[in-house]
Amino acid sequence: MKLDLFHDLAEENGPFASVTFDETRTDPANADRLDARWRDVADRLRDAGAPEEVVASLAEAALEPTGRGGQWGRLLVANADGLLLRHDLPRRPDQDVSWGPVPSLLHAIRALASCLPHVVVRVDHIGADIEVNGGISGSEEELEVQGDHDVLHRFKGGGWSHRRFQERVHDSWEHNAATVAQRLDGIVRHYRPQVIVLMGDERAMTFLEQHVGEETKALIVRSDTGGRAEGTDEEKERLAIEAVLAATRAQAEADLVARFEEQTGRAEAATEGLAPVVEVLQRAQAEELILVEGREHDDQLWVGEGRLQLGTSREDAEMTGAEQPAQVPADAALVWAAVCSRAAVTLVDRAQLNPADGVGAVLRWSDESTPRARVPSVPGHGGT
Repeated sequence: MKLDLFHDLAEENGPFASVTFDETRTDPANADRLDARWRDVADRLRDAGAPEEVVASLAEAALEPTGRGGQWGRLLVANADGLLLRHDLPRRPDQDVSWGPVPSLLHAIRALASCLPHVVVRVDHIGADIEVNGGISGSEEELEVQGDHDVLHRFKGGGWSHRRFQERVHDSWEHNAATVAQRLDGIVRHYRPQVIVLMGDERAMTFLEQHVGEETKALIVRSDTGGRAEGTDEEKERLAIEAVLAATRAQAEADLVARFEEQTGRAEAATEGLAPVVEVLQRAQAEELILVEGREHDDQLWVGEGRLQLGTSREDAEMTGAEQPAQVPADAALVWAAVCSRAAVTLVDRAQLNPADGVGAVLRWSDESTPRARVPSVPGHGGT
């Protein structure tokens, strides 16, 4: 998962107050429970050393309604200058409260892991309705694209005039699909979705696929449910979209695991284990940080005030320029280093991958000084 949402935080100075907060309001009569939850969070921030003005800067943002029903969460980050980030999370998160040299973002990332930048296109012979979802950024856009050819309806009959009219209908459908395709190509270039869910009239879908660019075509997954027609079953459509997104996420994770295993097996552009991963993060070599869900989370790392100032020991952190390094949970330090170095983060199940210490990284580049992953020994051969 790309972490663009958090990149602006890397330009700010700590210490940071960060809160992952349950915003669920299933019963308006119980709104006071939200106030009680916030009071508990505020007390924990004060106990951790957060100044009163920092706590106060978070309070209004924490209690502002989401305006949406169901289970929601919210990530809040602030420093001495005030509120830096408020972002709603699409499901109820585990609550997390911290005050320290780096923000604690892992719980929010876990809640956002199901988000995927995608586009839904509902197409017919006239045009299309297009929904753009920006993934973890939470940005959404809806637009309608209409063609400008109006010879759209077939009629019964025969003879030469009938055939000419049918050809004009065919041309109108195709022209309108080309108009939609041009707009969709622009959306793909701008928003960089991971998948396009295409639904609606079969012939209109075929025309659209014929006119989009190769980059767009590679992202399209057809759905036999949904579209622009009246009477469309919205629940079946929603489930169909979720199924496509789940399959896309699973494939992306499988591709990452395969790439990691290939590179570690060749002792090239991947590494594993806490100390080696810290080293490649120090040097901004990591393209993707991999954290195994369910692993032990008791490790501590040392971090400084500057970006990518981290180490497995005080001395190691001081070697990166930290003047007064402090200990923080390893997960928080690793994720923050990924944010500061523009690396992505993927959470995987232990059954998918089990690197040393539950931590791995796929690298942007590798040289002779890069710490190597363990290469499993082969029976009859010497391991490395």
